Amino acid sequence: MTTATSPLELLSDEYAAWWIDILGEHNHIGGLETTRWLLDHARIDAASTVLDAGAFVGGTARFIAGHTGARVVATDVNADFAVTGRELADGGRVAWASGATQKLPFRDGAFSSVWCLDSYVAVRELSRVAGHPATLCLCCEVPTDSRGGVESFIDEWAEYGWELSAHRQISSDATQTWRHAEAEMVRRRPYFEERYGKRGYLGQLDMLAGMVRAYEIGEQGHGLFVFARV
Repeated sequence: MTTATSPLELLSDEYAAWWIDILGEHNHIGGLETTRWLLDHARIDAASTVLDAGAFVGGTARFIAGHTGARVVATDVNADFAVTGRELADGGRVAWASGATQKLPFRDGAFSSVWCLDSYVAVRELSRVAGHPATLCLCCEVPTDSRGGVESFIDEWAEYGWELSAHRQISSDATQTWRHAEAEMVRRRPYFEERYGKRGYLGQLDMLAGMVRAYEIGEQGHGLFVFARV
């Protein structure tokens, strides 16, 4: 194995997980491209206060701060992720806090834009910390089966005063991402077995295989959403 040199590589050595190794710092579907799409629709400027909840190393938070000058806060339940994020590009432009998305350490209405990308989406809590007016940006799994699909998802947010202003369906992108990750895990099995251990490797491979199957049979979908409320 090669010697880690960057802060992200050092973190990867400590946390053996396929989503760090394969997806990198922008660990949501579509990576930086989808972050740009959301930002184009988010109505953020230098006067905005932005929360990136479940931020990992704050790839999105750092990008927003560097491109808009907004006051951006990144949270994650794992404090080590924030330590690494501070050392990456534009890490000094972001305020970092430790906290779970389902119980955020902020007052009601603290932010004019709230983001949550491929992380635990807590409808009530994300709505609580968003002000009036505000935007809400999501990149997340959306049910496509008998639970009601996208319409049910949008209706749930509407109960908290949110109106959909932009939507992009990216289920096919997600399917390709999981397929690629699974193929990489198989192709580089000796490397990943050394990193994760044989049992850990098989466990992560099984999890990926389950994700691929759920997307291929249409049980699960993925989407980008921008909501607004006045």
